[in-house]
Amino acid sequence: MSLSHLSHLSSAPNKSALAGLLNRTVMYLPTIHPSPYPPAPVSSIMTSFDLNANAQESLYLAMRKFCSLVLSQHTSASDTSSYIRELLSASAKDLDPKLVELLVAVVPTLCQTWRAASLKNSPSPPKLTTIDWRVSLPRSQTDSSVSTGATLMLNLGVEEGDGEGRKLQLEMDKAGVDTLLDGLGKIKDQLN
Repeated sequence: MSLSHLSHLSSAPNKSALAGLLNRTVMYLPTIHPSPYPPAPVSSIMTSFDLNANAQESLYLAMRKFCSLVLSQHTSASDTSSYIRELLSASAKDLDPKLVELLVAVVPTLCQTWRAASLKNSPSPPKLTTIDWRVSLPRSQTDSSVSTGATLMLNLGVEEGDGEGRKLQLEMDKAGVDTLLDGLGKIKDQLN
């Protein structure tokens, strides 16, 4: 797919519509929507661009490619601006210079929001926040001496990817603790 189809963006009624269309396109970047046809939220914005169905499809595919390339490259606004200029000069030489400058002005300001949303929505493993433990030594009913059934009560505080915290409670006997420590020892050896 050629980025030259971005030329259809010049029919955007205003800068706000252009930014809205780019934002909606980024929402559908994951392979959840592999269809070449714009999803309804993107298509509804494109109606204000006065484009036929083929032009909408070409523009949508070009925007997906453009946004994917931009998001995968640079983090700072100045790097993003430079990259956009280089990308468009190499891949879409026929674009109107005013459109290129508009994209250079709009996209870097949107990139930080896109990246933050992408990180927030991407699955990530829970992060360990707290560890609390105690050893429970059960006493015999008939005798005050300690019985042999000691157990470890382990409370782990974890924070999910969405920022919500929760508690995990584990109870282990000596064999379970030995298994856990053996596994953690193997992990530590691999990390060294």
